[in-house]
Amino acid sequence: MTLYLQLGNQVMTYSGGNLAPATGERALAPPPAAPTPPAAPPCATPTPYNTIPEVIRAMRRRWRALQRARDWRAVFARSYLRTTQQVLAAAKGSSAFENPAWLTRLDCDFAGRYFMAADCWDARGDCPAPWALAFGAATEKRTLVLQDLLLGMNAHINYDLPYALDATIPPGLDSAALAPYYRDHARMNALLARTVRVVQEAASAYDPAIALANAGLGRGGQEGVAQLISLWRERSWAHFLLLRQAGDRAAVDGLIAQTAGEYGLLLMQLQQVAPFLYWPNRLYRDSIGWLRGWLP
Repeated sequence: MTLYLQLGNQVMTYSGGNLAPATGERALAPPPAAPTPPAAPPCATPTPYNTIPEVIRAMRRRWRALQRARDWRAVFARSYLRTTQQVLAAAKGSSAFENPAWLTRLDCDFAGRYFMAADCWDARGDCPAPWALAFGAATEKRTLVLQDLLLGMNAHINYDLPYALDATIPPGLDSAALAPYYRDHARMNALLARTVRVVQEAASAYDPAIALANAGLGRGGQEGVAQLISLWRERSWAHFLLLRQAGDRAAVDGLIAQTAGEYGLLLMQLQQVAPFLYWPNRLYRDSIGWLRGWLP
C-alpha cells in the first residue's frame, strides 16, 4: 500500500512503514489553496491508566452512563468496549507481539484520548474537531447507527492514533529501531480485523438493519470494514512519522485534523444514500434499540 501525503508544498510517499520524499511528477504538487487550521487542543488532562482491564472498567462505566441517558453516543462506546475486550482476550498469553508492554501503554493512552474528548465535549470545552463532529451529530440525533460507529472510529483512528503513537514510542529512533513497533502495529491490524464481527454485533443491538446487512453480505461486509480500518491505521502511522520527521509541527497537526475532518464530512453523507432509513432507525433505537442495548 502506497500513500502520498501533501505537507505544504512537499509531497511525501509512505509504504510499508517507511516515509520518504516523493520523486518525479508526484513531487510537483501545487500548494494547498486553503490549509485547514489544526483542531483546538483538548481542554482537560486525561486520567492515566496503566492496564487494559482498568481501561475496560472505565469504558463500561462510560457506556452505562450514556445508555441510561439514551445518548446516541452509546453506540460507539459499546462497540469500543467490545473491541477492547476482544483485543485483551486475544492478546492474553499471546507471543505474537514483540513488545506487549508498549501495546499496553499505547492502548491506555489511546483510550485516554477518547475519554478526554468526551469529557471535553460534555464540559463544552474545545473538543477536537473530528470528535465534535461525531459527538454533535449523535447528540442532535442526525445520524444512522452505522454513521455513529464510523464517525467515532474515524475520529479515534485518524485523529487520535498518530498522537498516541508519538506519545508512547521513544523519541529519536531511526528506521531500524522503529521497525519492531511497526510490525506490532501491523499485527494489531490483523487482530482488529478479527474483531469486526463483534463490533457489528454490538452496533446491531441499536439497528437490526446492520444484522440484516451482515447476513446478506456475509464475510464480504466484514472484510470491507476491516480493510477500511487497516487503511486508516496505515495512514495514521504515516502521520506519526510526519510528526517525528517534519520540521513544521503545525502543518502536520493541520494535515491530521484535515484528514479526519474530510473523512467525517464524507461519512455524514451516507444518509443521503438511503434517506428513508432515518426515521425507522430513530424510532427503533429510541425504543427497542435502547432496551436491546443493555443486553450482553
